[in-house]
Amino acid sequence: MTTLNEVLKEIMEARGFLVDQVGPYVRGRREDIALYFYPYPRHSPAAMEEIARTAKGLQGKVVLAALVPLAESSLANLPSGVVVWDREAVEHEVGRTRIERLVGEEDHGLIDDLYADDVPVPPSETPEGGEEERIVPLCLSLQEVVGLSAKAIGGFSHRLELVPHYLFSYEVPLYVGEGRIGSKEGIVAVNALTKEVQGWPEVPGTVPRLEQGHKRLEPVLEEEEAFSLVRAHVEREHTSERDMVRENGQVTMTERVTVHPRLDLGLVRPLGLYYVPIWCVEGTKGVMVLDASTGRVLSEDHFQDLC
Repeated sequence: MTTLNEVLKEIMEARGFLVDQVGPYVRGRREDIALYFYPYPRHSPAAMEEIARTAKGLQGKVVLAALVPLAESSLANLPSGVVVWDREAVEHEVGRTRIERLVGEEDHGLIDDLYADDVPVPPSETPEGGEEERIVPLCLSLQEVVGLSAKAIGGFSHRLELVPHYLFSYEVPLYVGEGRIGSKEGIVAVNALTKEVQGWPEVPGTVPRLEQGHKRLEPVLEEEEAFSLVRAHVEREHTSERDMVRENGQVTMTERVTVHPRLDLGLVRPLGLYYVPIWCVEGTKGVMVLDASTGRVLSEDHFQDLC
């Protein structure tokens, strides 16, 4: 009878890993990459305590391969950084491995995400010019994402990506014709991948690095283009029609006027590049995208809804 340990060994060997046994873990090594799979074929409180105790001391990616459903309390007790594969994920990888062997071609699998997308950025690596990265802190941990996605979409692949945003502050006067009637100020962020422009309530606090494994995405537009998008956004957001009441002797008149910002008299200031952490989750029932800095679900698509 084939054991779960043998299945995990097959999955890793298909990617060229040298596989051995380290205590309860099935370890795969290749160049400077190390993967530690903890086989969990049946419910065992002792095994959950063991992985909670030992996973933090391992230098590499740790995966709990569970063939039985896990309670939310068990998931919450897992150390930060542990990836969970459920039965569907294991079956998916076994099927992919054997199909690849038949057709002689490699396809992207869940195991590739472990060492291609979830690689921590070493503290010594900083952007050009030696400046530290400005990363918005996590408020949604891996354990919380696992719990949320398990209920919603049967999540088995949890990937953290850092999405670059150009941040700007602005302060512009508001005019009706040639008369100034006030001013507006705010913070605007431009997604450097999608070019989406959004107002932010404030400049967020940042950290120079994350302990959680992640992939940092690179901007696809320059700051100058983002600056132009912000100016257009401010112009659009603060241009409006308004009823203005005028007194003319004994006569009260209501006049419809246009309020518009004067960008030529205002100030739009670039604040630099900020990285927003985003959880991308693939599941047996669909996919989810969550803002890891706020906990907000950005999108949730179910496979049955796409048919």
